[in-house]
Amino acid sequence: MVASFASPAASRIVSLGGDVTETIYAIHAQGELAAVDSTSTWPQAAKKLPDVGYVRQLSAEGVLALRPDLILATHDAGPASVMAQLHDAGVRIETLPPSRSAADIESKIRTIGRLTGHEKEADTLASEVARQFASLATAVAAMPSHPRTVFLMSTGQGSPMAAGRETAADRAIALAGGLNVATGMEGYKAVSPEALVAMKPDVILLMSEREEGVGGVDGVLHLPGVADTPAGKAKRIYFVEGQALLGFGPRTPAAASELQRRWASVAP
Repeated sequence: MVASFASPAASRIVSLGGDVTETIYAIHAQGELAAVDSTSTWPQAAKKLPDVGYVRQLSAEGVLALRPDLILATHDAGPASVMAQLHDAGVRIETLPPSRSAADIESKIRTIGRLTGHEKEADTLASEVARQFASLATAVAAMPSHPRTVFLMSTGQGSPMAAGRETAADRAIALAGGLNVATGMEGYKAVSPEALVAMKPDVILLMSEREEGVGGVDGVLHLPGVADTPAGKAKRIYFVEGQALLGFGPRTPAAASELQRRWASVAP
């Protein structure tokens, strides 16, 4: 679906994507929100709105029941057949392009501002985000070394999934001044204990949403191979809020800056 990015006069907006919803709230456009998807978990107020389901497994009937006059969707909202049904039903859909950089986030904020009629608030937020990213870039440039890092997307009964190239985690690691040691693969792939040890990560990242499920730092240290890595030996297991860091929304520069400050203390 190609976005036209013309200014709407929408009064019932359905937001599809946690980053989209966060931006809508950050520019004070939430008064027009009729519903959100299940990835829209921040701010807490978003959880009180009707939930149309997981952003990649939507039901046309569920969305249409909310009578939206505008759908603001992240680039991977779907499935495609459902998005086509919504379009054929006459609902205006504006799909935001993927965002994986500071410039992308600023552009997304300004676009959502135009689409919701909150241009002034969006310009203010985009300028603040740009300032935060500039400060982060300065801090990253001053780092004496860039910690070797691996992001474990999921853990459980089998081998953990590591974030390779072309993932949000890979871009976030770079933004925060780290060096992703899993770039030998693309996407999220299972890594054996031997492969994890061979990566020699100085830091292991996981989402804080999974901290309780894996048993915290001690639980991660008991995963096969982790204790034999430099990160495991030094207990440098960091939990980060997934949506804040990987959502590439208004909170990403602050989340990346917090991670950078932790990394700055890691010895080479």
